[in-house]
Amino acid sequence: MVQKRTRSNSPRKARHSGGIFQSKVAWISGAIILLILFQLFVLRDEGIYSLIRLKQEIKAMETHIARLEREKAELESERDRLVSDPDYLERIARERFRMAKPGEKVFHVVTETKKAGDER
Repeated sequence: MVQKRTRSNSPRKARHSGGIFQSKVAWISGAIILLILFQLFVLRDEGIYSLIRLKQEIKAMETHIARLEREKAELESERDRLVSDPDYLERIARERFRMAKPGEKVFHVVTETKKAGDER
């Protein structure tokens, strides 16, 4: 005699309906865990985004420091030259400050510039 299976006794349906529910729960819990990990490691103050931003700031500061050190070295060289080289000091005084020795006459040459509409 052949026995008929009823739907309520079907192991396939029970496994299938429970499997879908368990699969959805697994996906939702996995997504929640991923969101929590993303928030912990990326968005927090100690996260990856902040770390990358801080590394960029450090690089910019190091570049700025290097530029300032070069400028400082140039200024120290200029100061040493002004202190030790009287000819250089005199040249700077004449060029930048238009100074002259007593009895010298200083002539300023004025050049006339043409305007855009002026055709002389």
